[in-house]
Amino acid sequence: MTRRHRHPETGQRAFLRRILTEGATRLGATLTGQAVFGWRDRTIGSAALQGNSRFWMRATAEHHDWAHGEAWTGNRDACVITGVPKPALIDRTDWDEPPVAVYAELLTYVPDPACSATPELTAPLPLPASWWDDLRAALAALAVQPTRRGEHDAAALVGRVEAFYGRPLDLPGTLVLRTEHTDLHWANLTRPGLWLLDWEYWGRTPAGYGAAMLYLHSLLVPATAAHVHEVFADVLDAPTGRLAQLSAAAHILDRAHRLGDYPDLQHPVYAHAMRLLEPARRP
Repeated sequence: MTRRHRHPETGQRAFLRRILTEGATRLGATLTGQAVFGWRDRTIGSAALQGNSRFWMRATAEHHDWAHGEAWTGNRDACVITGVPKPALIDRTDWDEPPVAVYAELLTYVPDPACSATPELTAPLPLPASWWDDLRAALAALAVQPTRRGEHDAAALVGRVEAFYGRPLDLPGTLVLRTEHTDLHWANLTRPGLWLLDWEYWGRTPAGYGAAMLYLHSLLVPATAAHVHEVFADVLDAPTGRLAQLSAAAHILDRAHRLGDYPDLQHPVYAHAMRLLEPARRP
């Protein structure tokens, strides 16, 4: 019998495994289970034990030029949020490995699996009414959380969205900014118990942005997309909800154009954005 030899892992993933192990050592934890790599291998996570308690270890690194700002402190800043089912930050350690800065975090362990392995939903996902009620309650609780993170100037945001689409939005009424989870997709939600994961980018943004992101990430499964719209129609159909959808669509389309993400989702998202822009074309 020929024995196959596994080649040692190199490159980014080997680096991530090393800093995860280093972070666990610094925080007095023992890694257990299989490592999970985040989007484009930016992050790594694994179940871990500290004493007899189970937690989640997460580590990432950035070049010093980018290792600052709201994304760098997202989970730490989210400690102030109450009334939302989210992992709690238990401990964090930071260190330098020039030219990068590194941090590792110990978080509450979430036993429920993600709703989808990918941000976009690709197959029907039956969820009970109570799950949707819990999600709506969570986003309502988040909306009233005060923060200085995120957007502060609705007019400037409108200008950026108009520049992206190359046309005026002609939005009536007062545009409302509120606190949202700005990366609310199916890989960041769990079932059967609802948890909201990944708090790097939360902050103030157009009201309904979280619902808009979830709606757009559901378009490949029309029945689910229709249900998301039904649950959040009050915010999605408001003027600010239209801005939220166009802003979220711009984010997805930009990622598709620059990075090749969302090869299947970009087409229905583009079509939906064009429908939302129709009123701006009328005389």
